[in-house]
Amino acid sequence: MTNSKSWIVVKSKPHQDQIALSNLENQGYEFFQPKFETTRRVKNKFKIVTKPVFPNYIFIAINYSKQNWRKISNTRGISRIIVFGQEVPIIRNELIEELKHRFASNQDSEEIHPVRIGMEAKITNGPFNQFIGKIDQIDNNKRTWILLDFLGTQRRVSINNLDFLQNNNC
Repeated sequence: MTNSKSWIVVKSKPHQDQIALSNLENQGYEFFQPKFETTRRVKNKFKIVTKPVFPNYIFIAINYSKQNWRKISNTRGISRIIVFGQEVPIIRNELIEELKHRFASNQDSEEIHPVRIGMEAKITNGPFNQFIGKIDQIDNNKRTWILLDFLGTQRRVSINNLDFLQNNNC
């Protein structure tokens, strides 16, 4: 084992990620749990939520020569340290730095649209609920213009970006 910082992976108990992270912070450990934003439908409305990329898994930085890292498994909220056989797999610091960079750049950048102009979309809220149209324009002001067919003519309507779904199977 070396003096340099390495990372291990621990599994948290179900629904106790925040408890585990808080207790690790209180003990002075450096940790990382990559997260991303996604849209969820809650009671017929869409809500942006932050979710872990690897649910129930946390990366913890350790220095074998300076830290008693074995007490991590007794931390409240932690289920166990991930091991393969008798060995604790070590993750290189460079890999964690790359993950940190990748997920930090996703959160700092402008909103990335999962849809493109020309795709079909199903409107899920408002007066045009359940209508299917083609995406005509994506605005930076959280608005999207969709072309809808009304009795043989096309009408262009503006809706909130959270009020439609990309439609794979119309």
